[in-house]
Amino acid sequence: MPPATANFMDTKFGAYGLPNGSFQSLGLETCVTPARQDACSSHSLPVVLFSGALATSRHLYNAMLQNIASSGYLVLSIDHPYDADMVEFPDGTIVTGVEIDSDADIELALSTRVADIEFVSNQIYNVSASKDLFPTGLRRERVSKMAVVGHSLGGAAAATAMMNMPSLRGGVNLDGSMFGSVLTTGFDGPFMLMGHENKTQETDPSWKTLWPHLVGWKKELEVKNAAHYSFSDLPLVMTALGLDGKLPAEVGELLGNIEGRRMTTLVTEYVVTFLDMTLKKGKEGAFSKVGDQFPEVSEVA
Repeated sequence: MPPATANFMDTKFGAYGLPNGSFQSLGLETCVTPARQDACSSHSLPVVLFSGALATSRHLYNAMLQNIASSGYLVLSIDHPYDADMVEFPDGTIVTGVEIDSDADIELALSTRVADIEFVSNQIYNVSASKDLFPTGLRRERVSKMAVVGHSLGGAAAATAMMNMPSLRGGVNLDGSMFGSVLTTGFDGPFMLMGHENKTQETDPSWKTLWPHLVGWKKELEVKNAAHYSFSDLPLVMTALGLDGKLPAEVGELLGNIEGRRMTTLVTEYVVTFLDMTLKKGKEGAFSKVGDQFPEVSEVA
């Protein structure tokens, strides 16, 4: 996490009882060797575009996305300036978020996010931009199929992007309420909904409205003991800092009660199983094997 962003997160989450310097103390190990880079050029890699929650930095999903990437995907995580609470550019430029609270603000944020997703997908085929986007040795013509995954407002953006962009082979909405024309227009691409405990078609009208308009493969899952921000790295951060069960009750309302490493693995396994099915010709039956590992996940529809 860039330094200014880490400092901002320390201040933001300090209000919930996190010790000062928590985010500045964390790091994410990566391993990219010359041999691995050369290997990238020998085969095509499916692309996963990711959009996070409103007022949330993309860096709060780094561990989850790293796990997805390790399964053989090129993951492009998108920060949305003025929507994310802070975006820190490589040259040190910082853009802080604006207040987004009215229906009109949310609609604008959604349409902007979808435009961001489409822009990033187009840059894959932009020769000059692809040099910055891709690892050394990965040629843009080796990029194959694309899917989109989003959390919260990012999940809503994933649904609308699926409607607007035929190039997307599949989409995942992690715990996001949806709105806009997609609810009644729908689309025919594969789509998976994954919600926290008690977030289903029965409790979220947008999920119920969209469901009959999803005319392709679809699946809805509910995760018992999960909460809205369970679908981020925050539960893993709490575990890494030794803070499980030591923070105020309202933190549990945001993060749920599933241990951080398990929750990260749970989300990763289900998302990768979906991506394997839609982008790598994997079998739908793999969901049953994943389900055996995670009894807290139930298939709603």
